[in-house]
Amino acid sequence: MKEFFSIDGKVYAVLNVMLELLELNLLFMLGCLPVLTIGTSVASLYEVVFQIRAEGTVRVFDRFRRAYRENLRRGLALWAIVAGAFGAMLLLYWLMSNATQGNIVVLIPVCVLIAVMMLAAMLIFPIAGRYDMTVPAILRAALSLSLQHVLFTALAFMLMLVIIVVIPLFAPRLWFLWIFFAFSVTAYLQSWLFMRVFDMQAKAQ
Repeated sequence: MKEFFSIDGKVYAVLNVMLELLELNLLFMLGCLPVLTIGTSVASLYEVVFQIRAEGTVRVFDRFRRAYRENLRRGLALWAIVAGAFGAMLLLYWLMSNATQGNIVVLIPVCVLIAVMMLAAMLIFPIAGRYDMTVPAILRAALSLSLQHVLFTALAFMLMLVIIVVIPLFAPRLWFLWIFFAFSVTAYLQSWLFMRVFDMQAKAQ
């Protein structure tokens, strides 16, 4: 029992990770405040999460600050591209829907394109947080990997949907926990899926 609660025990390890995720979640939300820097903050979030998984204990504030600085320009560019692309797709859907009076046959290709974009977007910022790549290379890799590993990418999307959207809507009593842990816990759980994708891609090469 003493070993169970010792510094090297499982309880201490879990509590340590939760404390790191709490700190990381708050830093992430602060990093998103200018709105334009959401992409930078997301990439930095994943970078630190990957480090926590690899090392166990990290100095979250120092790692996030460094990651934020290093990802600033790429994050701004990637966020502008993602936001612009989704805005254009939603506008296209609205225009096509009005022009065809909601003809499902015409709208299906647009919906498929939006779905592909959503899957690719799930991998853009984890790739930016994991690898030192240019913006075009990140976009190509995200699209390629999302199509090759649809199941893992879709599971990551569903995980994000449940924690970020469903829980605050249908379990309002958990708002307190949601505010302090939602984003970092989501990224931490998703990181297992993303690491599987990255490992499979590395073995394939």
